[in-house]
Amino acid sequence: MASVNQNRFIDSSNGDEIHLSDYLSVIAESWKLIVAIATTVLIVGTLYAFIARPVYRADAMIQVEDSANSTKDALGELASIFDTKQTADAEIELIRSRLVVGQTVHSLHLDISAQPRYFPFIGAVLARRAGTNELALPLFGLGRFAWGGEKIEVSVFNVPPERYDARYTLVAHGGDKFDLVDPDGEVVLHGHVGSVVRGGEAAGPVELQVSRLEARPGTQFFLTRASTLLTTDQLQDALVIAEKTKQSGVIGVSLDGADSKRTAEIINTIAATYVQQNIDRKSAEAEHTLSFLDQQLPQLRKQLDQAEDRYNAFRNRKGTVDLTEESRLLLQQIVDSKTKLVDMQQQQIEMTQRFTPSHPGVVALNAQIASLEAQQTQLNQRVSTLPDTEQSALRLLRDVRVNTELYTNLLDSAQQLKIVKAGQVGNVRVVDYAVAGEVPVKPKRALVIVLAAVLGLIAGTVAAFVRSALFGGVENSEEIEQVLGLPVYAAVPHSETQVRLRQGMRRGRTGHHVLASIASHDVAIEGIRSLRTALQFGLLDAANNVIVITGPRPEVGKSFMSVNLAAVLASGRKRILLIDADMRRGDLHSYFGVSRHPGLSDVIAGLDINSAVLREVLPNLDVLPKGSLPPNPAELLMSERFKTMLDHVSSLYDIVIVDTPPLLAVTDAALIGKHAGTTLLVVRHGRHPMPEILESANRLRNVGVALKGVLFTDVPQRRLGYGTYYYGYESSAD
Repeated sequence: MASVNQNRFIDSSNGDEIHLSDYLSVIAESWKLIVAIATTVLIVGTLYAFIARPVYRADAMIQVEDSANSTKDALGELASIFDTKQTADAEIELIRSRLVVGQTVHSLHLDISAQPRYFPFIGAVLARRAGTNELALPLFGLGRFAWGGEKIEVSVFNVPPERYDARYTLVAHGGDKFDLVDPDGEVVLHGHVGSVVRGGEAAGPVELQVSRLEARPGTQFFLTRASTLLTTDQLQDALVIAEKTKQSGVIGVSLDGADSKRTAEIINTIAATYVQQNIDRKSAEAEHTLSFLDQQLPQLRKQLDQAEDRYNAFRNRKGTVDLTEESRLLLQQIVDSKTKLVDMQQQQIEMTQRFTPSHPGVVALNAQIASLEAQQTQLNQRVSTLPDTEQSALRLLRDVRVNTELYTNLLDSAQQLKIVKAGQVGNVRVVDYAVAGEVPVKPKRALVIVLAAVLGLIAGTVAAFVRSALFGGVENSEEIEQVLGLPVYAAVPHSETQVRLRQGMRRGRTGHHVLASIASHDVAIEGIRSLRTALQFGLLDAANNVIVITGPRPEVGKSFMSVNLAAVLASGRKRILLIDADMRRGDLHSYFGVSRHPGLSDVIAGLDINSAVLREVLPNLDVLPKGSLPPNPAELLMSERFKTMLDHVSSLYDIVIVDTPPLLAVTDAALIGKHAGTTLLVVRHGRHPMPEILESANRLRNVGVALKGVLFTDVPQRRLGYGTYYYGYESSAD
């Protein structure tokens, strides 16, 4: 047989390669999904930005000084005993400690939550906009909800531990009266503002004191009592505490909250509590040392009196003893050494209470004490060389002077400690107190809206690719050829003009809507012309001139292909008959603006075909519409009358094109295909997974219908660009 030239569509790209155009194609084809998701996320983000309760930030600045310089300058080394240096990290932990935070929770009643009951979703927003100067009027007659201006302060609210975090309801009445309703709906107690009221429920006693209540009668408030320990832990976690600059000694404390005034109050209370505990700690140290000195002073005074009594008794017995110059010098050395020794021993007692024996300061002090003790031993040995009377006088006089020196020094130290205690201000101070914020730190409306738009686009794009991966269809004609082993006769590009024509059909516009007639130079029609060329050679070895066009499922473009292929073939001076064999949902008549009946079903039922065929709807093109809706379309197609009719029109026309129902929906297409010389399967770009296409081909094969080829429709025009697809020329020899 002579060689046959086939002009058919070929995909020149490698099936394993991934091109940027593939990604752009997925995005372009799913632009509606992307826009829908992006718009939804943007709307949600915008609503959040304007409806979400604003969050304010309160912060304070605390300075930790190295020492109380003024006191140290005035009192010298004694004041430095109490200047315990702490690192910034240690001070941060002290600020966050349960000692400080727990006192704040207790003093501000942070474990008690009392909030107005707002109307769901919009109530809180309306209340914020209404302001707080006066009570807003209730909307919709819903007086039990708060609409703005309501205030409540609860000083005491004690419930059984098992009722922690349970929501009680307080109902305001006139005359500062109220009722408290437990979570079970039972009234627990009645009370009025300012009084401590006690009641009981099955779980245990309930105690409540409302110190302030401003609300319309009937307005409800939600009360919740939380665990003090858990509230303290939550506040500790919420605090942000950090040194402003490394080793600066300046610490910042901040907290975020919905109530700007309340948040600032919490921060200021924490700062004040921390400063006070610092002062209390240093005052306690001074008090402890002063108490020790007060205990030692009477003993030293007693020792001094006893030493003086012994010395006076000696003088009464022996008379006045004149000491030599050497003895007086030795006495002074003994007194100085003994005084230093006693002072260092006192320091040793203080240091051993604060440090371990291995501390360098303790070790150095022990060495000095040992040196002074050795010096005392040497001096005592020198005293033993003196005459007996002079030795006794020297020892007694030594005791008097040493005890006098010790008592005087200790008394002076006690007086200085009293001054230190009275002037103790601590080594920390609040540099900046927190103030109620006017501008919320979040949500940042502009940022939220921008992020919502970006996230919406990202989510939409991801959804598009996920949908393409899970439910996307074949987008590569070469893949169809490789799997089915059949040629793809044509790739028909997407046409915006056809979209508008289709919309006009659905809206009931009169006249014909055939793209090949209205826009003969449309890119989609150019693709169909390539199909016409291929069919001219393909029909040479066909059993007859009947062409069946079918598809796996609805909305794949088979009716569009049938109508416009018929119009293109008719424009080539061939007599064409177009048959609408979809007697259930066919709409070929809508393309031409004609009635659907009489038609095919009526002809099979016995009507003369000449009465049903619409002549010259377009030049050289006749149409047989679907006709009346029969109860059994499949049985009509199986009848001998249908075959006889098809043979008859085949002899009258150059080409007969039959548009059939979807192949996977009903069996009509397979029944019609038995009588056709050429059967073509319409596959829409990106709509059919390969298993669906294979199933369609198998159903035709199972009933003995040979599928001639595939028509690839609605292909994005960018997919037809250079380097991806082209119209190739291919020769095949018999």
